[in-house]
Amino acid sequence: MGRLSLNPYLWGLKLRKYLYRKGFFKTCRPQAKVISVGNLSVGGTGKTSTVFHLAKHLKGKGIKVAILLRGYGRETRGTLLVSDGKKPLVGVRQCGDEAFLYAKLLKNIPVVVAENRCGGAKMLEELFSPEVILLDDGFQHLRIERDFDIVLITSRDLNDKVLPFGRLREPLSVLKERGDYCLFSKTQKPHRGLENFCSSLGKKFGYLTLKGFKLLDHRLREVDFSSLKGGKVGVVSALGDNETFLKQVRELAQIYGFEITKEVQFRDHHPYRNFKPDQNLIWITTFKDFFKIGGENLFILERELVLPSNLLEEVEKLFS
Repeated sequence: MGRLSLNPYLWGLKLRKYLYRKGFFKTCRPQAKVISVGNLSVGGTGKTSTVFHLAKHLKGKGIKVAILLRGYGRETRGTLLVSDGKKPLVGVRQCGDEAFLYAKLLKNIPVVVAENRCGGAKMLEELFSPEVILLDDGFQHLRIERDFDIVLITSRDLNDKVLPFGRLREPLSVLKERGDYCLFSKTQKPHRGLENFCSSLGKKFGYLTLKGFKLLDHRLREVDFSSLKGGKVGVVSALGDNETFLKQVRELAQIYGFEITKEVQFRDHHPYRNFKPDQNLIWITTFKDFFKIGGENLFILERELVLPSNLLEEVEKLFS
């Protein structure tokens, strides 16, 4: 017997897709354009950064943008308006770390969290009439129809297996029928395997490129990395991929001469209720973790990422 017959999760995916295709599960079609940013695997691949930079780019083009996401890790349920585009309307624990990050850093871009993405899209359209809704982590959410699917893929995905035998939420074969653009992440060099795979499916592709790093203090002001020289530093994060973040901080420690004396890692969307940073250390964390932890001895490592130009061109075609 093949692996397929031994994997009830995979059969569940097939049944769910069949029920949508036959109309047993109803879909919705918002009036706004819908662009989904998702991935195939469990864990961090850069979805939040992609949505963030895509939102800024489209807003810069004069397009009315809104963001819709589930709100993982929040203490509420249902459809919730997180930001009216002016400021956050709820706290980080009510909406989740990613939604709060968008609300805090993106101006004139409303944000809604909802398990039911159709209900969330309805709220956004009734209140703000956006031209485009960016769907954060939407690739597996089949209920809401979309105009463009961006799928983040890593080299690890090529040889991985579907849950529970591996980390893939869906098999790679789904990209034959779904997905418009392959966005490669976690690689700074051309990867022939990734390129050949997406080319064979007739998909356009590009790389999510790391341009550099910025260090921000607790007031979100940029400071020089040299201010950490000779200091003792703790690193704390709760990401889908803590190891990549920690590796980057270690590399910066070698460059700028600070010593990492404590490393703390939690699962993605950790609430940080009982975590108290050692006040004798300088702490470095991520943007989304910063809002839950707080403290004057806390610094944010911001990764400056660049979206590929051919992706931005494809997205802009939706509005031409």
